[in-house]
Amino acid sequence: MSDQRIKRKKLSKLTPIFAIKRVILDVTDLPKYFYYRFFKKHPTIKSKIVFVVSFPRSGTHALGSLLANEKVGFHYYGEFFIFNAWNSQIGKINRYYPFFSLRFFINFRGQRKRWRYLRFEKTSLNASRTLQTISKLPGVHVIKIFPQHFSDPLFQSLIAEFKPHIIFLRRNHLDRFVSHKKANATGNWHTSSTTEVDIDLNPVEFERFIKNYSKFYEDTLRFAKAQGCEILDLDFADIHNPEKVRQMQKFAQFDDFNNWDKLILAPTTRKQDSSSKVQEEFLAKSGKTHADFEFKRLNI
Repeated sequence: MSDQRIKRKKLSKLTPIFAIKRVILDVTDLPKYFYYRFFKKHPTIKSKIVFVVSFPRSGTHALGSLLANEKVGFHYYGEFFIFNAWNSQIGKINRYYPFFSLRFFINFRGQRKRWRYLRFEKTSLNASRTLQTISKLPGVHVIKIFPQHFSDPLFQSLIAEFKPHIIFLRRNHLDRFVSHKKANATGNWHTSSTTEVDIDLNPVEFERFIKNYSKFYEDTLRFAKAQGCEILDLDFADIHNPEKVRQMQKFAQFDDFNNWDKLILAPTTRKQDSSSKVQEEFLAKSGKTHADFEFKRLNI
C-alpha cells in the first residue's frame, strides 16, 4: 500500500473524532459570538489582507515559508478558499461567523477525498463574509489564490470590496508545466523528489496551459490596478534573492513593523526537482530556448 493511501486511511479513521471536537469547540464559541456581536465594542485593530495571486508549481510553497510567522503577526492561510489548508486562525473566525470551523472542516475533509474546484462557492460559507471576519482579527492575513479557486466574477468582487495588497508570483512557463506534470504523475506535490520522474509534454496542451494562466494574470492585474490595489509583481527567482524577499516582507507588513530580525530571508522548503532533462529534450524538439517561455511581467 502506498504512503498516500496509508495516510488517507489513517485520516479517514480520525475524521469522526476531529468532527466531534469541532462541534464541541464551535458550540463553546457561540457565547463568544453573541458577546462580540451584541455587547463588545469593537476596538480599532490593525488588520491587513494580502492575496498571493499565482499558479500551481510557481514557488508559492517557498514564498509562504517567508510570510508564515504567527509570532510577528504573519498569518499564512495557504490555499484557504479551496479547503486545502488548516490554520490556527480558523477557530477565531467563529467569534464572528458561527460554526465556521466545523463547516470548513467538513469541506476540508471532502476536498481530501475528492478534489473539486470552486468548492467554497458551492457551500453555505460566504467568501465576502469570511474576509470581513478575517479583517476583524489583528495581524497580516496572507491568502493564496490560484485560478479556479474562485469564479472570476466573485474574485473580482472581493478585490473591489477589500482592496487587498496583492503579490503576483510568476515562473517560467516550461519549468512550471514540467513541475505540474510531474506532480500530477506522482501525486506528490511537496517534499518528495521528482528528479527521476519521466513525462511526455504535449505541445498543444502546453500552449493552452500558457494561454490560460497568462490570461488570468493579465485580467487580474488589470482589474486590481483599476481598483487601486497595492501590487508587488515577483518572479520565481526573486524569492531566492534576500533583497527581494525583504522587499516582499515590507510590502506585506505594516509600515511601523520593526522586528525584521525575526523574519527569515531564505525559503525553508526543499527543491523537488534538480534535473532539467525533460525541458532540454522538449527545447531540442521544438527549436526554442528556455527564455522563449519566460512568464514576463506586464507593465500596465
